[in-house]
This record gives sequence, structure tokens and C-alpha cells, in this order.
Amino acid sequence: MRLVAVDPHDLTAVTASVELLNAAQLVDDPDDHPGIPELAARWLEFGWDLDPETRYLYVNAEGQAVAVLEVDLPRRDNLHLVWGSVVVHPEHRRRGHGTALVAELVRRAREAGRTTIWLGTAEDDLGSRAFLEANGFHYASHDARRKQVLSEVDSTAVDALHTKAVEAAADYVLERLEPPHSDELLAQLVEVTEAINDAPMGDLTFEDEVFDVARLRDIETAREGRGDRIYRLAARHRETGGIGGHTLVVVNQLRPEHAGQGDTAVHRDHRGHRLGLLLKIEMMRWLAETEPQVTSISTWNHADNRYMIDVNEAIGYRLSRVFAMYERTLTD
Repeated sequence: MRLVAVDPHDLTAVTASVELLNAAQLVDDPDDHPGIPELAARWLEFGWDLDPETRYLYVNAEGQAVAVLEVDLPRRDNLHLVWGSVVVHPEHRRRGHGTALVAELVRRAREAGRTTIWLGTAEDDLGSRAFLEANGFHYASHDARRKQVLSEVDSTAVDALHTKAVEAAADYVLERLEPPHSDELLAQLVEVTEAINDAPMGDLTFEDEVFDVARLRDIETAREGRGDRIYRLAARHRETGGIGGHTLVVVNQLRPEHAGQGDTAVHRDHRGHRLGLLLKIEMMRWLAETEPQVTSISTWNHADNRYMIDVNEAIGYRLSRVFAMYERTLTD
């Protein structure tokens, strides 16, 4: 067995990895969208903020890929962490491949001087959870994926919520923002972007993410490199001019019928005005104008983030699945 790094510009290798992941997804998570090789290649080239993870094909003696290993080493913050993924093709499971790849992930973490490893699985996948526990990982947190099918949204109920939110947020004006953003605007967005650090993280060993103008610019560049069309709404306080909250949604040209929710965050000094609800409803209206082909939007929240879950469910998001995050601490 050998590991072969997947070059983002090698569409044959990228396609082989996506086909393997799609085969596993049909068994493990059939409610998710199947991968698209071209989109996967862009993610492997640009990542979330120009610091992409590395993907490997785990290949047997016959040259057949039997598993995929992904290794993500954050370089801007959380320098103790390795965020990994191990996926074995359904036809090659229970042959020790998963155990071998976890051991390789541990080796790479030690080599990089990292002390914490994260691996995730569906919370209801008891077999995978037992596998992780047998390999020294412990349950540390959970996240929920929800989907909003726009044709099923109760528009009358959402309109009523919008009216109440507009009243509560009378001290704010909403601004539609599309890239490229000036450095001045990005500087204003740094503080509200950092508000995402207030969201719960369970028992994960995790430091606050560090944001500055350079990182926000890199995130914007990465999104454009992936082919995302980016929509951001900001709530600006009328009196002070400060940005109290924002929400961001992206639509990719390779999957135009589906939108992905990015961060929705309200700065702690501006909470209590239903800004999160107002921003998300206004985003729905904006997308209806500019991206009428969108039929659904996906969002992720920590499963204990009751405030954002209540907001999402009020406007029609429904639970798709809960995923568990397991952690292993390395000792000398």
C-alpha cells in the first residue's frame, strides 16, 4: 500500500478521489450532494483561505485506490491541531486500511509537532464511533447540518417574522455587499467576523480563530478561485456607523441550484435586536432576485447553538443529520 498526493491540477487523480468519496457517501451520508471533480480540484487548490488541506489516495499493489486520507494543518492559528479525514471505499472496509491511515495521521501529526487530532463521523454511525474510540479518540463535540428547501418555506410566516425583526432592528440599516471589498470595508468586517468565536465548540481543544484584513482578503480570493458567487449582507448601526452583524451565502457556478450558508454572526455589543433573523430573511429575498434557480440552502451549526438553530428553523431549515467530532491528544 502507498499514499499518493492528489495534485489539484491532475484531474484524473482528483476524479479518482471524488469517485471513491461519492461511493462512500452513498452508504454513509446519502442526503449530501455528491462531489464534483472540478469543484474538488478548486477546493484542493484554494481551500477556504488559500491554505488548503492535502488529499491522498491510498493505493494497493494493483494501483487501485481503496481509501482517501485528508490532512489539514492550520497555519494561522490553532497550531496544535491536525484536522483529518479517513474514508475507506465500502468494498474495502474491515481490512485494516482505516487503522493504517489513522496511524499515518498520528505519525504526521507528531512529525509536524501537533498535539491534537480531530476526526469526524455521523453521530448515528455507531460502528465508526467505536472504531475511533478503539484508536484512542474521545467524543468532544457535535455539529448539525440543516437544509432549507425554498419551495417548502412558509412565506407568510417568514414575512411576519421579517416585520417583527425590522421593528426590533430600527437602529440599523442593511447593506448588500459584493466583492471585491476595499481594505477599509474588510477592516470594518474583522470585528464582526471574529464574533463567530463566541459560538459553542463543545469540549474540543480549540483556540479562537484569528482574523485580520489579510485573512479576509485571502478568504475572498479563495472563494473567487473556487468559482463562488458571494453575497454578503451587513447590518450597520445608524448612529455609530459600526457593523453589528453580517451574513454570507455563496452559490457556485458548478452547482448553481444549491447555495451554501457561510458565517452569520452578530457582535456581542449588538445582540438583542433580531439582527441574525433579519439578515437571513433579507438574504433569502436577495437570492430570490439574483439567483432564482437556487432551490435549497445548507447551513451548519454547533448542535448546542440554540439561538442560531431557532432562527434557522423559524425560516424553514430542517435537520438533515448530526455529526460527531472526536479528538485525540498526543503525548510523548
